[in-house]
Amino acid sequence: MQGKIADFGIPEIFQLVTSQQKSGALTIRGDDRETIFLFSEGKIVDVQPDRQKAPSTLIGNMLVDAGYLTAEELRRILSIQEKENRKIGEILVERGKISREKLAQYLYLQVKDSLYFSLRIKEGDYRFEVFAVRPPTWMATPMRGDILLMEGMQFLDEYAWIREKFPPERFKIARKLGVKIDPMALPPQEREVWGGIYFSSDPYQVFRKACLTWHEGLKALWGLWDRGLVEISPVDSETQDTGRAVREDIARRFSIGCVRAAIWSLAAIVAGFWVYRILLSPPASHLLAGWAEFYR
Repeated sequence: MQGKIADFGIPEIFQLVTSQQKSGALTIRGDDRETIFLFSEGKIVDVQPDRQKAPSTLIGNMLVDAGYLTAEELRRILSIQEKENRKIGEILVERGKISREKLAQYLYLQVKDSLYFSLRIKEGDYRFEVFAVRPPTWMATPMRGDILLMEGMQFLDEYAWIREKFPPERFKIARKLGVKIDPMALPPQEREVWGGIYFSSDPYQVFRKACLTWHEGLKALWGLWDRGLVEISPVDSETQDTGRAVREDIARRFSIGCVRAAIWSLAAIVAGFWVYRILLSPPASHLLAGWAEFYR
């Protein structure tokens, strides 16, 4: 089964695979990204995000953003994974970096993130290959595609009006000073975001810490703001994160270095050309020959 997404949309594809209880791999290409969903008897059991185009949805990077790993620890884990050819989740659980239950939560989040993105694709293609798929050991209960699909469609319906409630550019969040509340009185997702604000003022990292998709996190954050518990403010263009500023400075210095090298190379070529023209011109050749004859 394969075709164009414009002719047969993503929701219809998932409904077909789910209703017919198919097993295999559904590959979706669109918006410059390729995502592979693995199904077992119509239920989603795993996802393989695009490593090049969607690095933030890789499980290791998700755990770094959530504060469970440092960037250096992730590099060491990836080195071990490459040598031993094992799943990164197995290594993380084995080394005590994360519990099996917490790993399952983030892998479930990875599937939802990938599905929500795929539902927004309007142009591209899909292909379903049939083969037997065994659910991974971390998954106690495979994910029902129809339920995830309903959640995803709700995301598409709600996202625009939820997003417009926040600053259009990057923004930061903080608890209001002097506010006291029993977190257990909050709805579950708002409670997770409330706790995550201690971790970071960056909403993206807060939502990762809370193990929520961007859409779920925004809904919960709006609930906290509506209750008067948090403050939301735009991020000044000057207060970019340090990593981004360093990367941009390195890129700028590299570009300047390349321009300087090109100018010096051009100058050397021009100088060499004129030296050649002057020293090897007929008058210069006769003069040099005369001097050579004089000193012979």
